[in-house]
Amino acid sequence: MRVALISRVARAVSGLNSVLRGLGHEPVGVLTTALGADRYGADTLGAIAEQAAAGFDVVVAASPSRIGPLLAALDADVALSAAFPLLIPADALGVLRLGIVNTHPSLLPRYRGPNPIGWTVRNGDRELGYTIHRMDRDFDTGRLLAQGTTPIHDAEQPQDIFGRMFALLSSLLPEALARVEAGDPGDPQPAEGASYAGFFEPEYAEIDWAWPRAEIQRQVVAWGVAARRPGPHGALATVERRRVRVLRVRDDDAEGGTPMRCSDGPLWLVATEPA
Repeated sequence: MRVALISRVARAVSGLNSVLRGLGHEPVGVLTTALGADRYGADTLGAIAEQAAAGFDVVVAASPSRIGPLLAALDADVALSAAFPLLIPADALGVLRLGIVNTHPSLLPRYRGPNPIGWTVRNGDRELGYTIHRMDRDFDTGRLLAQGTTPIHDAEQPQDIFGRMFALLSSLLPEALARVEAGDPGDPQPAEGASYAGFFEPEYAEIDWAWPRAEIQRQVVAWGVAARRPGPHGALATVERRRVRVLRVRDDDAEGGTPMRCSDGPLWLVATEPA
């Protein structure tokens, strides 16, 4: 199939391009946007545009109303969306012959919304779910094409979680795309178990050293994987009279760092940056 990618994250574009080609599909272009640039971190439009060197077009939607016409211009059979901050308008859903498929890092209908990975970590879930589904007119409500889970209870850093997540997504894509190519409409989402994973509240940005160590560890990692909106984001702390964003902690001093007293013992700050 000829596949258009819809994404705001250059790493997602690069990874999916490689996986799709390995499965025998042809990525033909990327639709991206300048809107919602803060949600996924520091990726720039330039980083995404560099994907044009892989041999496909890059188009930038200045508003949701431009998504349909630009998708049509890519002349694909189907579009695959990953890490995109806008709701695809209804008029764009039927532009391509086989529609639009979305990838969502949760076991839908649980954790619908913009911040599923953040809430998975914050809630202490032992596994991260992933769903590939047909896109419809609402967020994360379309029919299911493939689902799976991967363990994350021992992940200490955001990159550990992202690596396992992409490996899981790659393992689910063959089934999902085969169903799409066969014209399979997918399975309805269960009526029970739906929940919403919104952006973290501003108060969660600040570390409270009166919390238990495990809760603070989850807070640090959760902010490292969270989708964000403009405004304060954490995990923030004052350390030796300096405001810092805590990037990594350990519950031992094996890697050195600055010890901080929590309610049930010390945590060592291994990596920080100025806040």
